[in-house]
Amino acid sequence: MKTALITVEPLDDLAALEDKIAWAKAPRALLLWPKQGCAVRRTVDFVRLRRAADRLGTQIAIVTRSRGVRRLAQQVGIPVFPNRKAALQKPWRWRRVRRPRPRRRRVDLYTLRALAQRPLPWTQLKPWQRLAAFTAGVLAVLALAAFMFPSAQITLQPKSVTQRATIQASISPEYHAVTLSGHLPARWETVTVGASVTQPTTGRTRLPERSAEVELVLTNLTTEAVRVPAGTTVRSVSQPEVIFRTASEATLQPETGATAVVLAESITRGEVANRPAHDLRVLEGPLAYQVTADNPAPATGGASVRVPAPSARDYRDLEAELRQSLRAQALDALQKQFPDALIVLPSLQAETDLERTFVPKESQPANTLTLTLRVRYKALLVAPEDVQALAQTTLTASAPQEMVLVPETLKVEADAAGPQGEAAPYEWVFHAQGVFAAPIDRELARQAVVGLSPEAAQQRLETVFPLASPPIIRRWPGWWPRLPFLPLRIDVQVQP
Repeated sequence: MKTALITVEPLDDLAALEDKIAWAKAPRALLLWPKQGCAVRRTVDFVRLRRAADRLGTQIAIVTRSRGVRRLAQQVGIPVFPNRKAALQKPWRWRRVRRPRPRRRRVDLYTLRALAQRPLPWTQLKPWQRLAAFTAGVLAVLALAAFMFPSAQITLQPKSVTQRATIQASISPEYHAVTLSGHLPARWETVTVGASVTQPTTGRTRLPERSAEVELVLTNLTTEAVRVPAGTTVRSVSQPEVIFRTASEATLQPETGATAVVLAESITRGEVANRPAHDLRVLEGPLAYQVTADNPAPATGGASVRVPAPSARDYRDLEAELRQSLRAQALDALQKQFPDALIVLPSLQAETDLERTFVPKESQPANTLTLTLRVRYKALLVAPEDVQALAQTTLTASAPQEMVLVPETLKVEADAAGPQGEAAPYEWVFHAQGVFAAPIDRELARQAVVGLSPEAAQQRLETVFPLASPPIIRRWPGWWPRLPFLPLRIDVQVQP
């Protein structure tokens, strides 16, 4: 029978050996195991190696002198030989590994029958023994109930004193911690608000209505005929400058000094167009070197009408009113955004104007004036925890020794902050009040009254703790003569 010789390398693992056996394609494969061994060194590895060989239909054997490899291979039924010659000459005994089966014990029916007919243990007891066992069980249950079920509630009122203090606090963003000297840290917060408001105007202004008219005398400066077209413009000499435009065409005779009279109308309307005599003398365009102009009579007819328009006071009052409204909106927005913080009102100020638009602008007629304003405000905010800490520190400094502040009794009221409109630090007056009471250890109070009668428990509590009034003890059930023996069933409440 053909036998394939497979050399096992030190780095070969189970997958590599399976590949080598598959590539051999022989009914028998002899694995030449290295002296230093390989990655296949566990019992489960040899079991999987044999299963792989069975799956491929190949009978395998191992050539090695290693005792460990020989033992593992023989446990799973793989033949092992000391050398190649012995493996090729001797037959391979492929041993099947059988699992040991547990031995079945024979059942002794006579013994089982005797056990079944044996009388029960409690039937052999005497009546007084049964009664004693029952009584002991009942007493055990009653003792457990007496230990577990009773409960008690103890109300203690320790000695207390009310402390009051007026705190002059200094608030600034440059402070970083609360100090006993009254320093309170604050932080800048910003909010953006905007609105648009419209109100009727109270002022009046003049609106140009009609243009002025005048007769212009045009004089020829050349010896040729000159045609002056309609729409030729003539400017005034004096200020403010007004421009007139000829209403018709004129032709000057071809001789020096020839004149022609044309009617002109001002482009600018209003009284400003009523120019005095001999004021319209600047002819514009290329004709200025050929023709001169003059108005022997003053220009008349320019008129204006008075119409509603915003006055300077309207601008000031509307902006002041809107800024006051935006300031109130900014304060409301800060209170909603930071509901727990204390706002230093004097520090509330406009940081920058993001939008400021008047409609109409100044010197323009209108029946109403509209202002659109969007402003970013900033203000200093103080954390309520810092105010509480300052009040607690101040009250504790003047409180009696061996007394502690009851946190829920601490109250702080704030006056108006100042100075108004000045830079930090700001001054703020607080009125603090709190109740200081002698400390009471609830666990110590429970341990002190465990299993005592109500009278003894009251005396013990009054001896251990400084109380303002006798302790109040409520038991359940009410007829139970003593307090519970289990401390967890005693509830201790402290009332300042």
